[in-house]
Amino acid sequence: METIVTEILEIIKGAKDSISREERIRSYLEDLACRAVSEALERIDKELAGRYADKGWHVERLDWRTVQASYGTLRIRRRRMCKEGEAGIYPLDKELGIRPYRRYTAYLEYTIAQIAAKTVYRVTADAVNLLTPVTMSHQQVARVVKQVGETYSAWEDLQATPDPMEKKELRQPQVLYIEGDGLMLHGQKKKQKELHRFQIAEGVRENGNRRELIGTHYIADFSHEKAKDRMLHYIGSHYDLTHTLVLSNSDGGAGYSIDAFKEIVGKVGRHEHFRDWYHVQRKCKERLSWANRKLRRELHRALKNHDRERLGLVLDTLESTARDEHQAEQVRLLRGYMTRNWSYLASLEQRGLGGCSKLLGTCESNHRLYSYRMKKQGRRWSGDGGKAMAKIITGLKNGDLREAMVAKAELFNPKSGRDFRGAVRQALKKSKGNAHEGVRHGRITVSAPMSSAIGHLSKCFA
Repeated sequence: METIVTEILEIIKGAKDSISREERIRSYLEDLACRAVSEALERIDKELAGRYADKGWHVERLDWRTVQASYGTLRIRRRRMCKEGEAGIYPLDKELGIRPYRRYTAYLEYTIAQIAAKTVYRVTADAVNLLTPVTMSHQQVARVVKQVGETYSAWEDLQATPDPMEKKELRQPQVLYIEGDGLMLHGQKKKQKELHRFQIAEGVRENGNRRELIGTHYIADFSHEKAKDRMLHYIGSHYDLTHTLVLSNSDGGAGYSIDAFKEIVGKVGRHEHFRDWYHVQRKCKERLSWANRKLRRELHRALKNHDRERLGLVLDTLESTARDEHQAEQVRLLRGYMTRNWSYLASLEQRGLGGCSKLLGTCESNHRLYSYRMKKQGRRWSGDGGKAMAKIITGLKNGDLREAMVAKAELFNPKSGRDFRGAVRQALKKSKGNAHEGVRHGRITVSAPMSSAIGHLSKCFA
Protein backbone atom coordinates (compact mmCIF):
# COMPACT_ATOMS: atom_id res chain seq x y z
CA MET A 1 0.00 0.00 0.00
CA GLU A 2 2.86 2.38 0.83
CA THR A 3 4.31 1.85 -2.65
CA ILE A 4 0.95 2.68 -4.28
CA VAL A 5 0.61 5.86 -2.19
CA THR A 6 4.15 6.89 -3.12
CA GLU A 7 3.46 6.44 -6.83
CA ILE A 8 0.22 8.45 -6.54
CA LEU A 9 2.15 11.23 -4.80
CA GLU A 10 4.62 11.25 -7.69
CA ILE A 11 1.72 11.60 -10.13
CA ILE A 12 0.25 14.48 -8.13
CA LYS A 13 3.64 16.17 -8.00
CA GLY A 14 4.18 15.95 -11.75
CA ALA A 15 0.65 16.98 -12.85
CA LYS A 16 0.25 20.37 -14.47
CA ASP A 17 -3.38 21.01 -13.49
CA SER A 18 -6.35 19.39 -11.72
CA ILE A 19 -7.75 17.78 -14.88
CA SER A 20 -4.49 16.17 -15.97
CA ARG A 21 -3.90 15.11 -12.37
CA GLU A 22 -7.19 13.20 -12.20
CA GLU A 23 -6.69 11.74 -15.68
CA ARG A 24 -3.27 10.33 -14.73
CA ILE A 25 -4.51 8.98 -11.37
CA ARG A 26 -7.46 7.31 -13.06
CA SER A 27 -5.20 5.75 -15.68
CA TYR A 28 -2.83 4.51 -12.98
CA LEU A 29 -5.62 2.96 -10.89
CA GLU A 30 -7.20 1.33 -13.95
CA ASP A 31 -3.87 -0.25 -14.91
CA LEU A 32 -3.29 -1.37 -11.32
CA ALA A 33 -6.77 -2.92 -11.08
CA CYS A 34 -6.44 -4.71 -14.42
CA ARG A 35 -3.08 -6.24 -13.48
CA ALA A 36 -4.45 -7.38 -10.13
CA VAL A 37 -7.61 -8.90 -11.62
CA SER A 38 -5.64 -10.62 -14.39
CA GLU A 39 -3.29 -12.18 -11.86
CA ALA A 40 -6.21 -13.31 -9.68
CA LEU A 41 -7.92 -14.97 -12.67
CA GLU A 42 -4.69 -16.71 -13.67
CA ARG A 43 -4.40 -18.15 -10.16
CA ILE A 44 -7.98 -19.43 -10.39
CA ASP A 45 -7.16 -20.95 -13.78
CA LYS A 46 -4.23 -22.80 -12.25
CA GLU A 47 -6.45 -24.28 -9.54
CA LEU A 48 -9.15 -25.19 -12.08
CA ALA A 49 -6.58 -27.03 -14.18
CA GLY A 50 -5.79 -29.27 -11.20
CA ARG A 51 -9.45 -30.06 -10.61
CA TYR A 52 -10.09 -30.82 -14.29
CA ALA A 53 -6.94 -32.98 -14.37
CA ASP A 54 -8.50 -35.19 -11.71
CA LYS A 55 -11.37 -35.80 -14.16
CA GLY A 56 -9.07 -36.96 -16.97
CA TRP A 57 -8.43 -33.65 -18.71
CA HIS A 58 -4.89 -32.58 -19.67
CA VAL A 59 -3.37 -29.21 -20.58
CA GLU A 60 -2.86 -28.77 -24.32
CA ARG A 61 -1.42 -25.25 -24.35
CA LEU A 62 -1.51 -21.79 -22.78
CA ASP A 63 -3.36 -19.08 -24.71
CA TRP A 64 -3.71 -15.35 -24.17
CA ARG A 65 -7.09 -13.65 -24.24
CA THR A 66 -7.85 -9.94 -24.12
CA VAL A 67 -11.19 -8.83 -22.68
CA GLN A 68 -12.47 -5.28 -22.27
CA ALA A 69 -14.01 -4.63 -18.85
CA SER A 70 -15.63 -1.47 -17.54
CA TYR A 71 -12.46 -0.73 -15.54
CA GLY A 72 -9.92 -1.46 -18.30
CA THR A 73 -8.34 -4.11 -20.49
CA LEU A 74 -7.67 -7.57 -19.06
CA ARG A 75 -4.95 -9.75 -20.60
CA ILE A 76 -5.30 -13.26 -19.25
CA ARG A 77 -3.16 -16.28 -19.97
CA ARG A 78 -5.26 -19.39 -19.42
CA ARG A 79 -5.04 -23.10 -20.17
CA ARG A 80 -6.77 -24.95 -22.97
CA MET A 81 -7.51 -28.50 -21.84
CA CYS A 82 -8.41 -31.61 -23.80
CA LYS A 83 -9.91 -34.99 -23.04
CA GLU A 84 -10.34 -37.99 -25.28
CA GLY A 85 -13.75 -37.97 -26.91
CA GLU A 86 -14.48 -34.40 -25.75
CA ALA A 87 -14.09 -31.01 -27.43
CA GLY A 88 -11.29 -28.84 -26.06
CA ILE A 89 -12.28 -26.23 -23.49
CA TYR A 90 -10.89 -23.31 -21.53
CA PRO A 91 -11.99 -24.08 -17.95
CA LEU A 92 -11.66 -20.45 -16.86
CA ASP A 93 -13.83 -19.18 -19.72
CA LYS A 94 -16.39 -21.92 -19.08
CA GLU A 95 -16.67 -21.30 -15.34
CA LEU A 96 -16.72 -17.50 -15.68
CA GLY A 97 -19.35 -17.68 -18.43
CA ILE A 98 -17.17 -15.75 -20.92
CA ARG A 99 -18.68 -16.49 -24.32
CA PRO A 100 -16.42 -17.35 -27.28
CA TYR A 101 -15.43 -14.51 -29.62
CA ARG A 102 -16.86 -11.86 -27.29
CA ARG A 103 -14.55 -8.91 -26.77
CA TYR A 104 -16.42 -7.28 -23.88
CA THR A 105 -17.41 -8.53 -20.45
CA ALA A 106 -21.08 -9.20 -19.72
CA TYR A 107 -21.31 -6.19 -17.37
CA LEU A 108 -19.89 -3.82 -19.98
CA GLU A 109 -22.27 -5.16 -22.64
CA TYR A 110 -25.16 -4.79 -20.18
CA THR A 111 -24.14 -1.17 -19.49
CA ILE A 112 -23.82 -0.37 -23.19
CA ALA A 113 -27.24 -1.92 -23.85
CA GLN A 114 -28.86 0.20 -21.12
CA ILE A 115 -27.47 3.41 -22.63
CA ALA A 116 -28.31 2.37 -26.21
CA ALA A 117 -31.92 1.69 -25.18
CA LYS A 118 -32.28 5.40 -24.39
CA THR A 119 -30.26 7.14 -27.10
CA VAL A 120 -28.63 6.70 -30.52
CA TYR A 121 -25.50 4.62 -31.07
CA ARG A 122 -23.17 7.58 -31.66
CA VAL A 123 -24.14 9.19 -28.34
CA THR A 124 -23.79 5.79 -26.64
CA ALA A 125 -20.26 5.42 -28.01
CA ASP A 126 -19.37 8.93 -26.81
CA ALA A 127 -20.69 8.17 -23.31
CA VAL A 128 -18.72 4.90 -23.09
CA ASN A 129 -15.53 6.55 -24.37
CA LEU A 130 -15.82 9.41 -21.87
CA LEU A 131 -16.77 7.46 -18.76
CA THR A 132 -14.73 4.27 -19.17
CA PRO A 133 -11.22 3.41 -20.41
CA VAL A 134 -12.85 1.57 -23.34
CA THR A 135 -12.67 3.07 -26.82
CA MET A 136 -15.40 2.03 -29.24
CA SER A 137 -17.22 3.29 -32.32
CA HIS A 138 -20.94 3.48 -33.00
CA GLN A 139 -20.58 0.42 -35.28
CA GLN A 140 -19.18 -1.55 -32.33
CA VAL A 141 -22.12 -0.36 -30.21
CA ALA A 142 -24.49 -1.72 -32.88
CA ARG A 143 -22.72 -5.10 -32.77
CA VAL A 144 -22.94 -5.22 -28.98
CA VAL A 145 -26.66 -4.36 -29.11
CA LYS A 146 -27.23 -7.16 -31.61
CA GLN A 147 -25.34 -9.67 -29.43
CA VAL A 148 -27.22 -8.65 -26.28
CA GLY A 149 -30.54 -8.85 -28.13
CA GLU A 150 -29.70 -12.36 -29.39
CA THR A 151 -28.71 -13.41 -25.88
CA TYR A 152 -32.00 -12.20 -24.42
CA SER A 153 -33.98 -13.85 -27.22
CA ALA A 154 -32.27 -17.17 -26.46
CA TRP A 155 -33.04 -16.62 -22.77
CA GLU A 156 -36.72 -16.09 -23.61
CA ASP A 157 -36.75 -19.33 -25.61
CA LEU A 158 -35.30 -21.19 -22.64
CA GLN A 159 -37.89 -19.73 -20.26
CA ALA A 160 -40.64 -20.82 -22.66
CA THR A 161 -39.50 -24.46 -22.41
CA PRO A 162 -39.23 -25.21 -18.67
CA ASP A 163 -37.78 -28.42 -17.31
CA PRO A 164 -40.67 -30.92 -16.96
CA MET A 165 -38.95 -32.43 -13.91
CA GLU A 166 -38.86 -29.08 -12.12
CA LYS A 167 -41.72 -28.64 -9.68
CA LYS A 168 -42.87 -25.04 -9.70
CA GLU A 169 -45.73 -23.55 -7.73
CA LEU A 170 -48.13 -21.80 -10.08
CA ARG A 171 -49.62 -18.45 -9.12
CA GLN A 172 -53.40 -18.15 -8.84
CA PRO A 173 -54.31 -14.44 -8.92
CA GLN A 174 -57.92 -13.40 -8.52
CA VAL A 175 -57.69 -11.15 -11.60
CA LEU A 176 -55.23 -11.19 -14.51
CA TYR A 177 -55.09 -8.35 -17.05
CA ILE A 178 -53.76 -9.12 -20.54
CA GLU A 179 -53.41 -6.76 -23.48
CA GLY A 180 -51.95 -6.86 -26.97
CA ASP A 181 -51.28 -4.34 -29.72
CA GLY A 182 -49.03 -3.71 -32.71
CA LEU A 183 -46.60 -0.82 -33.23
CA MET A 184 -45.64 0.23 -36.77
CA LEU A 185 -41.94 1.07 -37.29
CA HIS A 186 -39.94 2.21 -40.29
CA GLY A 187 -37.86 -0.54 -41.86
CA GLN A 188 -35.12 -0.23 -44.44
CA LYS A 189 -35.87 0.37 -48.13
CA LYS A 190 -39.07 2.28 -47.20
CA LYS A 191 -40.72 -0.83 -45.77
CA GLN A 192 -42.97 -0.86 -42.71
CA LYS A 193 -42.35 -3.31 -39.87
CA GLU A 194 -44.90 -4.14 -37.18
CA LEU A 195 -43.70 -4.86 -33.67
CA HIS A 196 -46.19 -7.15 -31.92
CA ARG A 197 -46.56 -6.69 -28.17
CA PHE A 198 -48.36 -8.51 -25.36
CA GLN A 199 -48.35 -7.67 -21.67
CA ILE A 200 -49.92 -9.00 -18.49
CA ALA A 201 -50.44 -7.54 -15.03
CA GLU A 202 -51.85 -8.86 -11.77
CA GLY A 203 -52.82 -5.58 -10.16
CA VAL A 204 -51.72 -2.07 -9.28
CA ARG A 205 -49.78 -0.45 -6.43
CA GLU A 206 -50.54 3.09 -5.32
CA ASN A 207 -47.41 5.25 -5.14
CA GLY A 208 -48.56 8.69 -4.04
CA ASN A 209 -50.51 10.16 -6.93
CA ARG A 210 -49.05 7.62 -9.32
CA ARG A 211 -50.08 4.03 -9.98
CA GLU A 212 -47.63 1.24 -10.69
CA LEU A 213 -48.51 -2.10 -12.26
CA ILE A 214 -47.44 -5.21 -10.33
CA GLY A 215 -46.90 -8.78 -11.49
CA THR A 216 -46.13 -7.58 -15.02
CA HIS A 217 -44.49 -9.36 -17.93
CA TYR A 218 -43.90 -8.04 -21.43
CA ILE A 219 -43.35 -9.79 -24.78
CA ALA A 220 -42.28 -8.09 -28.04
CA ASP A 221 -41.36 -9.58 -31.40
CA PHE A 222 -41.69 -8.80 -35.10
CA SER A 223 -43.35 -12.20 -35.54
CA HIS A 224 -46.91 -12.25 -34.21
CA GLU A 225 -46.89 -16.04 -33.87
CA LYS A 226 -43.67 -16.03 -31.82
CA ALA A 227 -44.95 -13.27 -29.55
CA LYS A 228 -48.25 -15.06 -29.01
CA ASP A 229 -46.58 -18.44 -28.38
CA ARG A 230 -44.13 -16.93 -25.87
CA MET A 231 -46.95 -15.31 -23.94
CA LEU A 232 -48.91 -18.58 -24.05
CA HIS A 233 -45.94 -20.55 -22.68
CA TYR A 234 -45.19 -17.91 -20.04
CA ILE A 235 -48.74 -17.97 -18.70
CA GLY A 236 -48.84 -21.78 -18.83
CA SER A 237 -45.59 -22.11 -16.85
CA HIS A 238 -46.35 -19.43 -14.24
CA TYR A 239 -50.13 -19.39 -13.68
CA ASP A 240 -53.05 -21.63 -12.85
CA LEU A 241 -56.05 -19.67 -14.15
CA THR A 242 -58.72 -22.25 -13.36
CA HIS A 243 -60.43 -19.91 -10.88
CA THR A 244 -59.08 -16.58 -12.21
CA LEU A 245 -61.00 -13.73 -13.81
CA VAL A 246 -59.11 -12.76 -17.00
CA LEU A 247 -59.72 -9.31 -18.48
CA SER A 248 -58.32 -8.87 -21.99
CA ASN A 249 -58.15 -5.69 -24.04
CA SER A 250 -57.18 -4.86 -27.64
CA ASP A 251 -58.04 -2.65 -30.61
CA GLY A 252 -59.42 -5.62 -32.54
CA GLY A 253 -56.75 -5.48 -35.24
CA ALA A 254 -55.43 -8.51 -37.13
CA GLY A 255 -54.04 -10.99 -34.61
CA TYR A 256 -55.65 -9.32 -31.58
CA SER A 257 -59.20 -10.67 -31.72
CA ILE A 258 -60.92 -12.36 -28.77
CA ASP A 259 -60.02 -15.76 -30.27
CA ALA A 260 -56.29 -14.96 -30.03
CA PHE A 261 -56.65 -14.13 -26.32
CA LYS A 262 -58.72 -17.24 -25.67
CA GLU A 263 -55.92 -19.31 -27.19
CA ILE A 264 -53.34 -17.60 -24.99
CA VAL A 265 -55.11 -17.90 -21.62
CA GLY A 266 -56.66 -21.36 -22.14
CA LYS A 267 -59.05 -22.61 -19.48
CA VAL A 268 -60.00 -19.85 -17.02
CA GLY A 269 -62.62 -19.15 -14.39
CA ARG A 270 -64.12 -16.29 -16.41
CA HIS A 271 -62.93 -14.32 -19.44
CA GLU A 272 -64.16 -10.85 -20.34
CA HIS A 273 -62.85 -9.13 -23.47
CA PHE A 274 -62.87 -5.34 -24.04
CA ARG A 275 -62.38 -3.12 -27.04
CA ASP A 276 -59.72 -0.54 -26.26
CA TRP A 277 -61.49 2.76 -25.47
CA TYR A 278 -58.72 4.92 -26.93
CA HIS A 279 -59.09 3.22 -30.33
CA VAL A 280 -62.89 3.45 -30.17
CA GLN A 281 -62.68 7.22 -29.62
CA ARG A 282 -60.13 7.57 -32.41
CA LYS A 283 -62.37 5.60 -34.78
CA CYS A 284 -65.30 7.92 -34.00
CA LYS A 285 -63.13 10.99 -34.53
CA GLU A 286 -61.82 9.73 -37.88
CA ARG A 287 -65.28 8.83 -39.21
CA LEU A 288 -67.11 11.91 -37.89
CA SER A 289 -64.56 14.71 -38.20
CA TRP A 290 -67.14 16.62 -40.27
CA ALA A 291 -70.08 16.12 -37.88
CA ASN A 292 -71.72 18.57 -35.48
CA ARG A 293 -69.94 18.74 -32.11
CA LYS A 294 -73.20 18.33 -30.19
CA LEU A 295 -74.02 15.10 -32.03
CA ARG A 296 -70.55 13.77 -31.38
CA ARG A 297 -71.01 14.43 -27.65
CA GLU A 298 -74.34 12.58 -27.77
CA LEU A 299 -72.63 9.66 -29.48
CA HIS A 300 -69.94 9.61 -26.82
CA ARG A 301 -72.57 9.66 -24.03
CA ALA A 302 -74.49 6.76 -25.64
CA LEU A 303 -71.27 4.70 -25.82
CA LYS A 304 -70.38 5.46 -22.20
CA ASN A 305 -73.85 4.40 -21.05
CA HIS A 306 -73.80 1.40 -23.41
CA ASP A 307 -77.21 2.51 -24.66
CA ARG A 308 -77.69 0.76 -28.00
CA GLU A 309 -81.05 2.37 -28.75
CA ARG A 310 -79.72 5.88 -28.13
CA LEU A 311 -76.63 5.10 -30.22
CA GLY A 312 -78.81 4.03 -33.14
CA LEU A 313 -80.83 7.25 -32.99
CA VAL A 314 -77.66 9.38 -32.99
CA LEU A 315 -76.21 7.47 -35.96
CA ASP A 316 -79.50 7.85 -37.84
CA THR A 317 -79.40 11.61 -37.22
CA LEU A 318 -75.78 11.78 -38.38
CA GLU A 319 -76.59 9.87 -41.55
CA SER A 320 -79.52 12.17 -42.32
CA THR A 321 -77.34 15.28 -41.88
CA ALA A 322 -74.56 13.97 -44.14
CA ARG A 323 -73.89 16.45 -46.97
CA ASP A 324 -72.63 13.93 -49.51
CA GLU A 325 -72.32 10.22 -50.16
CA HIS A 326 -68.82 10.05 -48.67
CA GLN A 327 -70.01 11.33 -45.28
CA ALA A 328 -72.98 8.96 -45.34
CA GLU A 329 -70.63 6.07 -46.09
CA GLN A 330 -68.49 7.06 -43.09
CA VAL A 331 -71.55 6.82 -40.82
CA ARG A 332 -72.47 3.40 -42.22
CA LEU A 333 -68.91 2.15 -41.66
CA LEU A 334 -69.00 3.41 -38.07
CA ARG A 335 -72.38 1.74 -37.51
CA GLY A 336 -70.94 -1.58 -38.71
CA TYR A 337 -67.90 -1.14 -36.40
CA MET A 338 -70.18 -0.53 -33.40
CA THR A 339 -72.38 -3.50 -34.27
CA ARG A 340 -69.43 -5.91 -34.53
CA ASN A 341 -67.88 -4.76 -31.27
CA TRP A 342 -70.95 -3.89 -29.20
CA SER A 343 -70.51 -6.71 -26.68
CA TYR A 344 -66.91 -5.57 -26.04
CA LEU A 345 -67.82 -1.92 -25.38
CA ALA A 346 -69.53 -2.45 -22.00
CA SER A 347 -67.54 -1.11 -19.06
CA LEU A 348 -66.46 -3.04 -15.95
CA GLU A 349 -69.40 -1.66 -13.95
CA GLN A 350 -71.89 -2.60 -16.66
CA ARG A 351 -70.61 -6.18 -16.53
CA GLY A 352 -70.85 -6.37 -12.75
CA LEU A 353 -67.08 -6.05 -12.25
CA GLY A 354 -66.92 -2.65 -10.58
CA GLY A 355 -64.57 -3.96 -7.88
CA CYS A 356 -61.75 -4.63 -10.38
CA SER A 357 -59.01 -2.04 -10.86
CA LYS A 358 -59.27 -0.04 -14.06
CA LEU A 359 -55.95 -1.09 -15.60
CA LEU A 360 -56.99 -1.82 -19.16
CA GLY A 361 -55.53 0.51 -21.79
CA THR A 362 -51.97 0.67 -20.40
CA CYS A 363 -50.56 -1.23 -23.40
CA GLU A 364 -50.93 1.88 -25.54
CA SER A 365 -49.03 4.05 -23.07
CA ASN A 366 -46.30 1.42 -22.72
CA HIS A 367 -45.68 1.75 -26.47
CA ARG A 368 -43.73 4.87 -25.54
CA LEU A 369 -40.78 2.83 -24.31
CA TYR A 370 -40.40 1.51 -27.85
CA SER A 371 -41.70 4.40 -29.94
CA TYR A 372 -39.52 7.07 -28.29
CA ARG A 373 -36.39 5.03 -29.08
CA MET A 374 -37.37 3.38 -32.35
CA LYS A 375 -39.61 5.91 -34.16
CA LYS A 376 -38.14 9.34 -33.46
CA GLN A 377 -35.98 11.26 -35.96
CA GLY A 378 -37.04 9.10 -38.90
CA ARG A 379 -35.08 6.08 -37.70
CA ARG A 380 -35.15 2.98 -39.86
CA TRP A 381 -34.32 -0.51 -38.65
CA SER A 382 -33.04 -3.69 -40.20
CA GLY A 383 -34.71 -6.92 -39.15
CA ASP A 384 -31.88 -7.99 -36.81
CA GLY A 385 -31.15 -4.51 -35.43
CA GLY A 386 -34.78 -3.68 -34.73
CA LYS A 387 -35.43 -7.05 -33.09
CA ALA A 388 -32.32 -6.70 -30.89
CA MET A 389 -33.36 -3.22 -29.68
CA ALA A 390 -36.92 -4.40 -28.99
CA LYS A 391 -35.58 -7.36 -26.98
CA ILE A 392 -33.29 -5.11 -24.92
CA ILE A 393 -36.11 -2.68 -24.07
CA THR A 394 -38.34 -5.64 -23.17
CA GLY A 395 -35.63 -7.20 -20.99
CA LEU A 396 -35.07 -3.94 -19.13
CA LYS A 397 -38.83 -3.55 -18.61
CA ASN A 398 -39.15 -7.15 -17.36
CA GLY A 399 -36.09 -6.71 -15.12
CA ASP A 400 -34.44 -9.95 -16.30
CA LEU A 401 -31.96 -8.66 -18.92
CA ARG A 402 -29.19 -8.72 -16.31
CA GLU A 403 -30.06 -12.31 -15.39
CA ALA A 404 -29.86 -13.33 -19.05
CA MET A 405 -26.50 -11.59 -19.47
CA VAL A 406 -24.77 -13.28 -16.52
CA ALA A 407 -26.04 -16.74 -17.46
CA LYS A 408 -23.57 -19.19 -18.96
CA ALA A 409 -23.63 -19.68 -22.71
CA GLU A 410 -24.20 -23.45 -22.60
CA LEU A 411 -27.11 -23.88 -20.18
CA PHE A 412 -27.92 -20.28 -19.22
CA ASN A 413 -27.14 -21.20 -15.64
CA PRO A 414 -26.46 -18.01 -13.65
CA LYS A 415 -24.87 -19.87 -10.72
CA SER A 416 -21.16 -20.60 -10.47
CA GLY A 417 -20.15 -24.25 -10.65
CA ARG A 418 -18.74 -26.28 -7.75
CA ASP A 419 -15.32 -26.53 -9.42
CA PHE A 420 -15.11 -22.75 -9.81
CA ARG A 421 -16.08 -22.04 -6.19
CA GLY A 422 -13.55 -24.60 -4.97
CA ALA A 423 -10.80 -23.15 -7.15
CA VAL A 424 -11.47 -19.64 -5.82
CA ARG A 425 -11.32 -20.88 -2.21
CA GLN A 426 -8.03 -22.69 -2.89
CA ALA A 427 -6.49 -19.69 -4.62
CA LEU A 428 -7.60 -17.49 -1.71
CA LYS A 429 -5.93 -19.80 0.82
CA LYS A 430 -2.62 -19.59 -1.02
CA SER A 431 -2.90 -15.81 -1.23
CA LYS A 432 -3.44 -15.21 2.51
CA GLY A 433 -0.49 -13.67 4.28
CA ASN A 434 1.05 -12.29 1.09
CA ALA A 435 1.47 -8.52 1.36
CA HIS A 436 0.18 -6.61 -1.64
CA GLU A 437 2.77 -4.73 -3.65
CA GLY A 438 1.91 -2.16 -6.26
CA VAL A 439 5.12 -2.99 -8.17
CA ARG A 440 7.51 -5.93 -8.09
CA HIS A 441 10.78 -5.37 -6.21
CA GLY A 442 14.13 -6.84 -7.09
CA ARG A 443 17.78 -6.67 -6.04
CA ILE A 444 21.15 -6.93 -7.73
CA THR A 445 23.13 -10.02 -6.79
CA VAL A 446 26.75 -9.07 -6.16
CA SER A 447 29.30 -11.78 -6.91
CA ALA A 448 32.24 -9.37 -6.77
CA PRO A 449 33.95 -6.98 -4.30
CA MET A 450 31.80 -4.05 -3.15
CA SER A 451 34.52 -1.73 -4.47
CA SER A 452 33.90 -2.96 -8.00
CA ALA A 453 31.56 -1.27 -10.46
CA ILE A 454 28.77 -3.78 -9.85
CA GLY A 455 29.24 -3.32 -6.10
CA HIS A 456 28.88 0.45 -6.37
CA LEU A 457 25.69 -0.02 -8.45
CA SER A 458 24.31 -2.34 -5.78
CA LYS A 459 24.89 0.31 -3.11
CA CYS A 460 22.92 2.84 -5.14
CA PHE A 461 19.78 0.62 -5.00
CA ALA A 462 20.17 -0.40 -1.36
